[in-house]
Amino acid sequence: MIHLMKLEMQKNNMRTYMYANVIITVTMIGLIYLFAYVPHIEPNDPELLIFAGYDNVILLYGLVNMTVFSIFSCVIYSQLIIEALKGKQLILLFSYPVKHNKILISKIFIVSLFISLSMIICNVIVFGTFFITESFVPITADVFSVALILDALKTTLIMVISAASLSVIATGIGFHTKSVPAAIIAGVILCSLFCNVVFNALGNEMLLLIFMMIALLSGAVMTILLMNKVDRLEVL
Repeated sequence: MIHLMKLEMQKNNMRTYMYANVIITVTMIGLIYLFAYVPHIEPNDPELLIFAGYDNVILLYGLVNMTVFSIFSCVIYSQLIIEALKGKQLILLFSYPVKHNKILISKIFIVSLFISLSMIICNVIVFGTFFITESFVPITADVFSVALILDALKTTLIMVISAASLSVIATGIGFHTKSVPAAIIAGVILCSLFCNVVFNALGNEMLLLIFMMIALLSGAVMTILLMNKVDRLEVL
């Protein structure tokens, strides 16, 4: 499996995606400061109070970050799976002396690991920069503490799992419809639903964990369906 993953990484240019990670990270740094500063724009606007505390800023940032990386993941999956498993590329792939399910799983592992590590590195840089500046020149009218760092780590873990799961589901939809746009649109819709539910239940950590588990289980089911789909392609 590791050998297959190395071959896939050599075959596909991952450097472009690394450059995209740098751009995303810089953008996310600006975004978290924007969220923290929003209450200062209209101090008397009650609708902006959701940005008044570190807890909500971290969660709202996490949701946007998860959405961005989920869609980014769908784009990578589209190249590695949807485009690779159709037409002439499919015939070439099926000529390899390797069980095709292993090739599929190696592609999913590559994207999942790449996106997960990218999100973790991005959030370490973003939260690290934000917390360092907040400890000296605070923007948010809240008390900075070690508990906030732990909360950021927990939010990052939840969002990493959610992003990896939702992107697999969206990719499965795109693969079954043989459409790259369908995969990306499905990713946008799934992330929007996830974000809306969590946003409307701010402070309810249990609901966030429940939806993460639903996404994880659904992603596992979609992976199994994709494997069965590849098996049927083998027969045909």
